[in-house]
Amino acid sequence: MSAIAMPTKNPGEVYIPALGKTFQQVELREDDIFDHVAIPAGTIAAGTEFVFFRDLTNKNEQDTNIPTQKRIASGDEVAVFRIGVHLREAIGNALPTFNDMRKVLGNGQLDVKFNRRQISTGPVIKYPSGYGMGGYSDETGATAVTVGVASVAAAPTLFVPQQLKDDDDLNVKLRFPDAQWVTSYAAPVLGAAVKPGIFLHGVMKNPLGK
Repeated sequence: MSAIAMPTKNPGEVYIPALGKTFQQVELREDDIFDHVAIPAGTIAAGTEFVFFRDLTNKNEQDTNIPTQKRIASGDEVAVFRIGVHLREAIGNALPTFNDMRKVLGNGQLDVKFNRRQISTGPVIKYPSGYGMGGYSDETGATAVTVGVASVAAAPTLFVPQQLKDDDDLNVKLRFPDAQWVTSYAAPVLGAAVKPGIFLHGVMKNPLGK
């Protein structure tokens, strides 16, 4: 008696002899595609760009979760329905100050593209992630900063979910344009490094058993 279904060499794929067809089994989960960049202390010159999902050297699972530069894992697919930015509360033992975080939040502009397809663009304040610390502390010098409210229920979603496939390039940049139209404009100066993160939240489709 021949087998009803036979696995192929590809993850989650089975061949059914009676039909002469191959089928892909998948699993769905809700999660984030994320990455971080480090903005060093000092002046952020007009036109400076920080590119997400590009520089993966020495990053670990806390910093990023993509295996290849600009690409999600082979065979994966994501329906992205929320774009969020979060400023890391600590970098090792260093605690970024509220003023430095405000300078990044108030001067930064996010640009999100999949390949050349524009997904969203605008000032960083437009992209609350819903993640981060909230509340109050009586600790001297304590700072808890989030983009928006630290609640995923308060983070806006995309009206139309955007498809991200394993052959799409993630072209995501954090830019710092000038504001010469503002009288007495001066470029932002950071006293210490700030580490912004981008979170693309959505429903992920992965080959079963991958």
